[in-house]
Amino acid sequence: MDASLTDLVSSLGDTAVDLVEAGETEGWSPSTADDALSVVDVLCAVLAAHGGPLETSLTQVRAHIAAAQRAVRRDLPPAPRRGSAAARQEDQDGTARFRAWRDARVHQWPTPPRARRSRWES
Repeated sequence: MDASLTDLVSSLGDTAVDLVEAGETEGWSPSTADDALSVVDVLCAVLAAHGGPLETSLTQVRAHIAAAQRAVRRDLPPAPRRGSAAARQEDQDGTARFRAWRDARVHQWPTPPRARRSRWES
């Protein structure tokens, strides 16, 4: 391969910004979110192999990634009755928003965060 690791990481950073911008435009579906989480998990696994603090920290990150992937893949229990205490709890903890996103036919982010390229990048 002709590109150096530094060049590839720089390219990956640019690709990540492009990915976020495409997600803002097209909307993240559960399958694209799952695929993106898989890529991040691979990078964490490779870096964690260096041991020490990297391994300790990234092992925890990988556990959170796995939990997020399970959440995207697993069926949720039926939605609680509107106005019930369970429905209010789902609103407070974000489950209702997650359910609406995951079950939507069109996955458009309601108010997408704006990713901005750094002005210091070349």
